[in-house]
Amino acid sequence: MTEIFSTLGIWNWLIFGVVLMALELLAPGAFLFWLGLAALLVGLLSFVINPSWQMQILMFAIFAAATVPLWRR
Repeated sequence: MTEIFSTLGIWNWLIFGVVLMALELLAPGAFLFWLGLAALLVGLLSFVINPSWQMQILMFAIFAAATVPLWRR
């Protein structure tokens, strides 16, 4: 299982973000959009700082926890 996480790369996050945003079109509710935005942010930051997979998961969790409540406002 850790092998899956250790191979997370920049493109994985960007594709994951686009897929989540596309799924938002199929199931509107504005929830998946914010998770997709969090994944895109992790992908873009990975271009700059090249974090470990643990840091990438942590950044995704932080961005997701920060963006979803913004939607509720």
